[in-house]
Amino acid sequence: MTGARLHPAVGHLLRIALATLVAGIGTGLAVLLLVWIVHSVEHLVWGEGEGPFLDGLPSPSAPWLPLVSVTAAGVIAAVGWYLVRRFGRPIASVEQGVDGRRMPAFETLVDTVLQVVSVGLGASIGKEVAPRELSAMGASKVVGWFGLTPRWRRILIASAAGAGLAAVYNVPLGGAVFAVEILLGEFSIAAAVTALAVSAIATLVARPLVGDHSLYEVGTVEVNASLLVAALVIGPVMGLGATSFVAATKRLSARRPTGWKLLVVLPLVFAAVGAVGMFFPLILGNGRAMATAGFDLSEPFWMLLVLAVLKYVATTVSLGAGAIGGTLQPSVAIGAALGAAAAAGWALIWPGADGTSLAIVAAAAFLAANMRAPFTAIALVIEFTDTGFTLLVPIFLAVAGSLAVSALFRRGALAGFAPVDPSRE
Repeated sequence: MTGARLHPAVGHLLRIALATLVAGIGTGLAVLLLVWIVHSVEHLVWGEGEGPFLDGLPSPSAPWLPLVSVTAAGVIAAVGWYLVRRFGRPIASVEQGVDGRRMPAFETLVDTVLQVVSVGLGASIGKEVAPRELSAMGASKVVGWFGLTPRWRRILIASAAGAGLAAVYNVPLGGAVFAVEILLGEFSIAAAVTALAVSAIATLVARPLVGDHSLYEVGTVEVNASLLVAALVIGPVMGLGATSFVAATKRLSARRPTGWKLLVVLPLVFAAVGAVGMFFPLILGNGRAMATAGFDLSEPFWMLLVLAVLKYVATTVSLGAGAIGGTLQPSVAIGAALGAAAAAGWALIWPGADGTSLAIVAAAAFLAANMRAPFTAIALVIEFTDTGFTLLVPIFLAVAGSLAVSALFRRGALAGFAPVDPSRE
């Protein structure tokens, strides 16, 4: 007597479910590793305690520390990336991995560790690329183990990459939306269920180090007529700024140094950023400290404007010098600083708009135009600040204006609203 055999469709669903569970757990563990590394580096270099600096640490204990630390980051990263690129296998981006390109395990691990070590040492780049990349690489192995089809391979790798973002910032919804809106570029029940499941699992696994709290603690926010009109005004301004930021980053990154030039240019540029950081330490790191200053209104408006400009320059030149990293948190920081500074001027025109609220609205508008992903940006900013539905209407108005202006400047008045061919971007 032979045992009962599962129906092929049932067996396929079981493989998908198990692969989803394994990918979620693996992503959470990958995030735990990277978070432990970056926090260990930060505490080793900058010290213990609470403060406004990197991930809530105290400001530099010595005025020369930013110069030494960020220069060291440039040397370590330059040597590491030079060796990996010269002697290792080609490293695939998350987008390439989703499309089926092989993501080598060792080289990807080294690349991601170099990214978070650089951020921990004070490099002015986002750390969110590393968890996405490492998680996507892990998922690419999982789909092979379970023999999934090309369609499910694509869905699961994209979901894991989004879950890496979700877990590192405790933003499960934002991570899932990122996977569907940006990496997959399509909506289906299969993609939504998988992305949500992997993000939820990974976030839970990573919480022992990441914590179960929002990235930014903001006070009570409220909406009134002044804020709504300010959102209409500031949205297009953020769209213009974000479009310029994207263009500058792409232009410089396209000419980033390779070979031995990387060993020279990257340390020099990082040293220059560190030198500026001696006087303006809030521009260092991924941008969390600077965004906090914007949301808390803890700096005068002129200082916020200076910080926004310096962060813009520091991030673009760092990426252009050969660093690998993201622009998500730097975008939030720039938008928050500009929004908080604008609130001071808006108060002279129409008093009543809360400065913290306008900073959050501006951050969402800047991030949406930078990512070209309005729903991801809105979900991320809401989860970052734990403001719920309170600011949805002004955020919607600002994001709409930001994307409209961004489209006009990127493609022209009509073409900007047409579907984008990714191969031409």
